[in-house]
Amino acid sequence: MKYYAQIISTPTADTAGTTVLVHFDSQRYLFGQMSEGTQRACNEQSVKVASVTDIFLTGVMNWTNTGGLFGMVLTLADTLGNSLAALKEAQLSKQANRMKMEGSPKEGSSDKLQKGKDDKHSLTIHGPKNLTHTLATARKFIFRKGMPLYTKEYSTENTHNGTKKERQIKPTYVDQNINLWAIPVGPKPRTPSSPRKRSLDEFKETTPVPLDAIDHDQTARQSIVADMFNSSWSLDALVETPLADVKMPAQLFVRNSETKDLEKYQGPVPGSGVRLPNINVFVRKPWPGATVDNIPLTKPHDESLCYVMKSRDVRGKFDPAKAMALNVEKGPNFSLLTNGQNVISKDGKVVTPEMVLGPERPGKGLAIVHLPTPDYVDSLVDRPEWTSAAVTNGLTAFIWVLGPGVWSHPRLQKFVAGMQFCRHIVSSPDKCPNYLVMQSAAGATIRMARLRPDNYLIPVHDNRVSSESESRSEAGNEDSSVVPAEPGLIIDMQPKFGLNHSEVVPRLNTGLMIQQMPKAAVTRAEVISKRLQKQPAQEKIRQFLKDLPSPDAEIITLGTGSSLPSKYRNVSSTLLYVPGQGYYLFDCGEGTLGQLKRAFAPEKLQEVLQNLRLVWISHLHADHHLGTASVLKAWYHANYPEGVPRPGEIEMDMATILQDKRLFLVSEHSMIQWLEEYASVEDFGFAKITPLSANPYKEYDQIKTTFRYRHCSAIGNYPGRGSTGGSPKVTELQFGDNSTAPNLARLLREATGLSDLLTTYVPHCNGSMAVSLVFPNGFKASFSGDCRPSANFAKIGMDSTVLIHEATFNEDMIGSAIAKKHSTAGEAIEVGRKMRARAILLTHFSQRYQKVAVATARQLEQAQHGLVDASDQDDPSDDITKANISTGSDKPPPAVVPVVTAFDHMRVRVGDMYTLSAYSPAMEKLFSTIERANEELATIRKETMEKELAAKQKKGKKGKTGQEEEKKAAITPSRGASPPTPKKSAWDASDSESGWSTSDDEGPTEAVSSAL
Repeated sequence: MKYYAQIISTPTADTAGTTVLVHFDSQRYLFGQMSEGTQRACNEQSVKVASVTDIFLTGVMNWTNTGGLFGMVLTLADTLGNSLAALKEAQLSKQANRMKMEGSPKEGSSDKLQKGKDDKHSLTIHGPKNLTHTLATARKFIFRKGMPLYTKEYSTENTHNGTKKERQIKPTYVDQNINLWAIPVGPKPRTPSSPRKRSLDEFKETTPVPLDAIDHDQTARQSIVADMFNSSWSLDALVETPLADVKMPAQLFVRNSETKDLEKYQGPVPGSGVRLPNINVFVRKPWPGATVDNIPLTKPHDESLCYVMKSRDVRGKFDPAKAMALNVEKGPNFSLLTNGQNVISKDGKVVTPEMVLGPERPGKGLAIVHLPTPDYVDSLVDRPEWTSAAVTNGLTAFIWVLGPGVWSHPRLQKFVAGMQFCRHIVSSPDKCPNYLVMQSAAGATIRMARLRPDNYLIPVHDNRVSSESESRSEAGNEDSSVVPAEPGLIIDMQPKFGLNHSEVVPRLNTGLMIQQMPKAAVTRAEVISKRLQKQPAQEKIRQFLKDLPSPDAEIITLGTGSSLPSKYRNVSSTLLYVPGQGYYLFDCGEGTLGQLKRAFAPEKLQEVLQNLRLVWISHLHADHHLGTASVLKAWYHANYPEGVPRPGEIEMDMATILQDKRLFLVSEHSMIQWLEEYASVEDFGFAKITPLSANPYKEYDQIKTTFRYRHCSAIGNYPGRGSTGGSPKVTELQFGDNSTAPNLARLLREATGLSDLLTTYVPHCNGSMAVSLVFPNGFKASFSGDCRPSANFAKIGMDSTVLIHEATFNEDMIGSAIAKKHSTAGEAIEVGRKMRARAILLTHFSQRYQKVAVATARQLEQAQHGLVDASDQDDPSDDITKANISTGSDKPPPAVVPVVTAFDHMRVRVGDMYTLSAYSPAMEKLFSTIERANEELATIRKETMEKELAAKQKKGKKGKTGQEEEKKAAITPSRGASPPTPKKSAWDASDSESGWSTSDDEGPTEAVSSAL
């Protein structure tokens, strides 16, 4: 049996945590932190996680450790769904062919087919307390069918592994591959330097809760999680509901009185300001988890979870000579004995496996120890497991997941010295550098920085390790018992222990990459630069800049992809900087904080966070908001580094709240509720967040918005929360409402730096909204989120200085855009034309356009003349192709409207958007050249491996199994395969003197320097 562990990530800006993939022949296990960026790191390294059946979370239950868990689970569920669909199709096809050949199905064939359809792969997540609660908070925005998901929580209360006197401690978890001991360790109790008054919340949290109530609450959470991933809910299920009771936005249907068919309801809807008819309508029944309004709150749990994992003992080797001596007949009997079953010999005697098998080989153990701070060291060292033979026999290696300063703790060093028979792999900021994990994306940014240094900077990183760390050359020294963790490092456990560095990811040499540029792209950029200096271009620039508000306002596109993180594009997030006002964040997909850390040096990032004033979340799809908790927590630490005492009472005075130093988060109600429920898991700064739920409505021909603030405690609690119908006090706000005393509208404008914030519902998913931020000097930024082209959005965004619009698909995918309620590039430009935007930035591209996505000249021309196809809208009045949008102004439309295609880490001043748009041909040439070079590289590798395979087969050195494995390898080359240098390539010889790299063949960076 082969068994090994591979490091996927170490702590960097891209991946805040450490993740380990453990391989057995039959299945895979993930250990460590599922931090934001974990899934993207797997994509970058071509690590497959489809066979993972169990995830073992380490550390304390907080967002730093689990921010990537939701995305990982969704990916596993989607992968399983695709696999089951393919299996079902193959089985149906096979059965149809058999019936065609035989005339009727064989007996039992339908039963086998049904069994194939009903077989389900399940996923179990093991972790510390509050794991189930954290998953249940996502019930409003995460839903998948067909993958049963289970949770197992371990803590001191429910995990008794024994005492130091007990030599044989029973494992916590056992399956066919492993015995596992969960080891929760707590921090050393701290003595406060000075007593402080305890808050009302803290007294409530320490009030004893009956065990049956705790069990009841946990059962409720587990039921919610089960419904999130394995319910029988159907999308087509409709429920008859009184129109007045419908929660908008929602798709409404009525039954035609004559045909009895269901049709879309076209009348007034709740919240429209128009009197509603007294009728029943049909609405889609929400999935079960979304029907649960509240879940019981919890409290933070500070135990850190560690594990010792040992493979099961390996059965001894079969001795055919002994079997023949015992008169056992060859053939199947040998296999039965090998598999542990008794057989009958030729002379009628019972032969047991013990008679013919050699001695068992004991399993080998791997410890994954997570210590966030030095306060956890004493608890770990004093655990009874380290004196138990059951745990320590066969223990071969430790993977240490450590916070800053932990490794140098004297007691830990003494403990490690006492474990000299083990190898120690250390993953810690003290041992591991902040290298560039996402080399494909970083390589693209670095190359574009060569073409446009004003718009692209080399991502912030450091390939050096700290002074106390071993160098990379020392890391490869097999005599050293302590080794820094590196992505790709393999710890071979069975059959033979060893460290394998062959797949360690080489660090990116950014300096050399800048030199290795396609000459054609550089030449084209130089030509464009000269053209921009000529009179025609200068005249257009002057026309564009005339009366342009805030030309120095800057847009930084942190994530420009859709759906899920990829190698080249992270998911949605855009940062806006307006001089004199501050920073504003549009959407916050997973990994946004890591992107900020790559975009800004630490000192500048501190300034950005201190001046971040508002976060807007357009809708609750995972790719738009799963990075929010990390950004809020970073803002909190930047502005309140010592934390804040929890107030004894809930603040009810809205004027006091608006005058406090706070970060505004504006979104729909469900997003606010998620933050409230998660606030009881950890202190991410909820006490200093001002969450506002936006509620747009129509008043005659105007679209207005009311913002609601729910008065909650620092842990998301409020009086009557646990009772039926209980709700917090709500204060309603409007930017233009000057009627209240004190003047809350004025305080709201001062606190946000905005003169107005306009929102409207748009066609996408339930609650999707677009927004326009209006500043006192007339600068106006409009952001679409995800949607079909919307006339209502064009109305609120009228005369925008800049429109930031999704362009998920190119024009040849208009059918997909309509079906998935997204926009094409041409449609996005048409929205900009309708709202008379001065400049347009396209973002949120489908991951099929990972490297480049631009609107063609023909698409731009069509958009300018309004020739975009009509779309299927939920609200007919929101059809932009039919709407008569009044500008309310006699101003002529903008003469020059630049359109810029966004890439990750692009930054552009609004006043420079015309100049940047002119460089699109150079960018396109850059990527086409790189892509062509990669295609050549892939072809060369495939041909080389096929030749090697053919030569080995000809020599007859490989058996059938080996030939099959090599044939598979020829189709999917392994990492580290080194092709010969091609005689000719897409690169100009002067641009690529060092030839081809030796890393994997996916992405433009590998074509030239990912092995540098």
